[in-house]
Amino acid sequence: MAYIRKHKYKTKVSFQVQIRRKGFRTIVRSFDTKTQAQKWARGIERKLDMGDYSDYTEASKLTLGDLLIRYKAENKHKRKKDWKNEEYKIGYILKDTIVIFEKWMRMYKKNINTQIKE
Repeated sequence: MAYIRKHKYKTKVSFQVQIRRKGFRTIVRSFDTKTQAQKWARGIERKLDMGDYSDYTEASKLTLGDLLIRYKAENKHKRKKDWKNEEYKIGYILKDTIVIFEKWMRMYKKNINTQIKE
């Protein structure tokens, strides 16, 4: 059963849906209107009942840098003729400031989460 909670802010109201089922992770999402929240909750509960629901939370945490590191580690690129050039390009992308910043943010979040749990 979905639980819909009303959140009041200074200028607006939002509705948070929380769906808890045994054997599944808790699913939480916020909406601007109650009807949107109810429609979404019915759809997700229907998928859960039919066994059609897929959880993409782990996949959404995967970054381009992670994929490139995995691709390079598995040596998939060495099957190609121009594999040295591809390895250079992967290294160049991984040195980019966006990828470095992304890694730093993940490390920072892990440190904060471990400090909070302790």
